[in-house]
Amino acid sequence: MIGLGSSLLLIPLFTLFGIDFNFAKAIGLFVNGLTTLSLTLNNIKNCLVSLKELFLLILVSALFAFLGALSSQYISEIVVKYMLLAFILLSIVLLYIGHKYEISFSKELNPLLLSLPVSLVAFTGGLIGVGGGAVYLPLLLLMGVNTHKSIAITSALIPIVSFSGFFTYTSFVTMDWAVLCVVGIAALLGGYFGHKIMTRIKNEKYLKTIISLLLVAISLAMIFKETV
Repeated sequence: MIGLGSSLLLIPLFTLFGIDFNFAKAIGLFVNGLTTLSLTLNNIKNCLVSLKELFLLILVSALFAFLGALSSQYISEIVVKYMLLAFILLSIVLLYIGHKYEISFSKELNPLLLSLPVSLVAFTGGLIGVGGGAVYLPLLLLMGVNTHKSIAITSALIPIVSFSGFFTYTSFVTMDWAVLCVVGIAALLGGYFGHKIMTRIKNEKYLKTIISLLLVAISLAMIFKETV
């Protein structure tokens, strides 16, 4: 609703209420993929970005999100939770200052050049259970990709990272498909009504601040619960 992925709230919230951390990450990835898929298809349909331009980035994102999710089995859970908190803090910072990264010139899209930073974000996304959109967008702008194409690429990569990570988690996490379906439907409805609410709110800054503080508070509570 404010430019932060839903998984940034869902993962610490579900974990705080006793849901297995890896299952919470799988839920977050599934919801991210589900809620951004239609936007991705629409951007491709409207030729905002071509499949030829996206091919390498899609391949890299899928592979490294898979590797990130797979590696989560071998990394201490508390370490991953601290990484999630760090990612949330970075996302909040970029939410407020991300527009400053847009530069005055635009380069031709170079998928090979973009593949390294994209792979790092995808690996991290798979590991901690996020789509990475809050980082992808300012990163692309900083590398000289124009705004419209940056948004289109970001919306294309989020479901790739999300579904690649999600299906990897299904291979080693016990899945409650009923919970997953309920959360998925709720997320779709929440996204629809959230968009309508945002169009009626004149001062978005206060809402961003409230949600950002809520995110940090829930994440810290999740980590505190782990350490006590």
